Amino acid sequence: MIEFSVDNYNITVFVGQKPDILDFYKKHAVFIDDKDLKNEGTEVYIIISKGFSKPETTIIAFKTDPVGYAGFKPGLHYEKENQTLFIGAGTIIKTLRLTDNKIIFEKNSGMGFWGWTKHEDFILQQEEIDFGVFSLKGEQLWEAFVSPPYDFEMKEDKIILKFDDIVETRLLLTGDKV
Repeated sequence: MIEFSVDNYNITVFVGQKPDILDFYKKHAVFIDDKDLKNEGTEVYIIISKGFSKPETTIIAFKTDPVGYAGFKPGLHYEKENQTLFIGAGTIIKTLRLTDNKIIFEKNSGMGFWGWTKHEDFILQQEEIDFGVFSLKGEQLWEAFVSPPYDFEMKEDKIILKFDDIVETRLLLTGDKV
């Protein structure tokens, strides 16, 4: 378990175990997204609490593999301006607007999640065979196939993806090849 706070949110992440006080969290939940608990794999629970004396709780729960090996560790990115939480673990990727608990984007790709990175007004998402670009509001702008190992480089309003002796230059906003 890992727990941290950002702004007025307390976020607790459980990997491979249910929270001991899951019933308490559910009792105070204003939103629960647990449809992906039907999947096979490792359980991941992300508990987001707002407030202290009478917390409002959001629960994002799913099962997924692979988690915890080959670099496929859970990753979160919080975007303060839009109060959007970017979630990735195993094969699951979700973005959640915390102001109204709306899932903006979700996918179960079948391949492993590697991480989030912010570049200017974009959030870059790395997976084993996909590279995605999101708006700060959590909307996926585009996605491209890549083959590991791959590398990328930012150049003005473009991104250069390098994999399998291929070099693709794409516009950062649209993903169009140039």
